[in-house]
Amino acid sequence: MVLLYGYPESPFAQPKNIFFGHLATSLAGLFVLYFIPLPLYINLPIAVGAGVALMIMLNITHPPAGGNPIIVIMGSVSLDYIINPIISGTIIVLIFGVVLNRLILKKKNPL
Repeated sequence: MVLLYGYPESPFAQPKNIFFGHLATSLAGLFVLYFIPLPLYINLPIAVGAGVALMIMLNITHPPAGGNPIIVIMGSVSLDYIINPIISGTIIVLIFGVVLNRLILKKKNPL
């Protein structure tokens, strides 16, 4: 939220990056959690690295999303976690960010 509200002109604060960055890293965490049966101290860096690599390859880098795989693995969450709170929370944050920056502060970014 700091990027979106404080630095909306940053390429990392664009809605595409925020939404898909959180989605990609959360899915990376879920994949590692359910399909790579290794100890936690190995799975965590694999998941974070995979999430960061996905964001870079897909040009959707959003640095705060890098923590999602840790939350997903440490919480042993299910696929439902992707819908709520990841997707729903991200949409709410984006709506407030766009309203604040575009309508109230009259900035051209994000979007």
